[in-house]
Amino acid sequence: MPLTTTTVRSSLFLALSMPIAGSAAADDFVIESKESSYQQAFSISIPFAGTLIGDYDAKTNPEGTQTRPGLFGGSGNNPIDYTANFELVAGAGQFQPSGSVDADLSSLQDGSFTVDAFQIDVLAGGSTTVSVDLVMIYQTFRTFSPFSLYPGGFEIPIPLQEGTITQMVLSSVGPTVIDVIESRDGFTFTGGLPGTLTMEGDFGTGPQPFELPVLLPIAGELIIGGEESRLEMASDLSVSGEQPVDFPPFEQIPLSLPTLPPGDELADLLLDGTVETFASDLELSMLLVAFAETAYSPADFNHDGVVNGADLGLLIGAWGVCEGCPEDINEDGLVNGADLGLLFGDWTA
Repeated sequence: MPLTTTTVRSSLFLALSMPIAGSAAADDFVIESKESSYQQAFSISIPFAGTLIGDYDAKTNPEGTQTRPGLFGGSGNNPIDYTANFELVAGAGQFQPSGSVDADLSSLQDGSFTVDAFQIDVLAGGSTTVSVDLVMIYQTFRTFSPFSLYPGGFEIPIPLQEGTITQMVLSSVGPTVIDVIESRDGFTFTGGLPGTLTMEGDFGTGPQPFELPVLLPIAGELIIGGEESRLEMASDLSVSGEQPVDFPPFEQIPLSLPTLPPGDELADLLLDGTVETFASDLELSMLLVAFAETAYSPADFNHDGVVNGADLGLLIGAWGVCEGCPEDINEDGLVNGADLGLLFGDWTA
C-alpha cells in the first residue's frame, strides 16, 4: 500500500487511540567471578544448655564411661546439667563470588531502575573453614571408666576441630527501586538492597543453617552497550545482632574430655541440648561486576535505549511491503498502521 497523507493520518489516529505503555527491558546480569571480589570476617556465638552423660550402656557399651554428680556417693550413669557457648570465628577471607542480578531497566529515562532479585553465591559453590571454640559451665561431677573428677562452677574451654562453612549466599527479599543519575558513560547510582545472608555449616553435629537479615548499602555504575550492558556495584557493611532460632534439640553428640588429673585416657560423654538464640558480628566488603546482553524494545530500531521520533522516522521510511525489515514489528511482511501502533505502545521519549 503506498504511503499517503491519509494513510499516515489514519494510522496515527489508530496508534494514538491505543493504550500507551513504557517499554519493558528486563536484564539478567550474570556476575563475572574473575572481576568480582568479596571479603568478610565474621563471628557467630551460639549459647545453649542441656545435659551430658557417659556413653555407658549395659547392653551395647558395658565398658563405657559413667557420670555421677558431686564429689562422693551415687551410683549408675547420671545426667549432668550444663550451660555452654559455641563460637565460630572466621578471619578475613577473600572470595570470588558467582550468581546473578535481575534488573528492570525500563524506567532509566525517568531516573531509576528496579533490582527485581539477586542471588550472590559468596563461595561460588566451594567451602571454607572456621575455628570452633566451646566453653562450658557444669556442676561438679565424676566419671568412671576412666575415673576423673571435674570441678564445676566456672568456664572450661573444650578443644574442638575446625568447622566448615559449606554455603554462604546473599539473596534478595523483594524488588527494590534504585535512583540513578545520568553520566557521560551511562548511569551512576547509590541506594540500599534489603537481603538475607544464608549460611550452612557443619561443626561436628551435622549441617546447620543460619540466616541473618542485612541491608546492603550500594554504589555503582550501569553502562548500556550496543551488545552488552555492564553493572558494577560495591558494598561495605558492618552489622551485629541477636535473633531467635528454631533449631531442633540435638541428642547424643559425642564429646571426649581429657581426664583430671591429666592422663592418657579420655572420658567419652554424650551431649544433649537446645539452642534458642544466636548472636553474630559481620563485616563485609564486596565488589560485583556483572554483564547482560543488552535488551531493546523491538521498536527501538536504532538501539539507543529509547523509542522516539528517530525510530518513528525509520518506520515511516520503510512503509509498505518490507519482508524481514526490523520495522515490520509484527512480522507480517508489511510495515503499516499495525506496526505504528506497536511503536507508539513502546514510546518512551
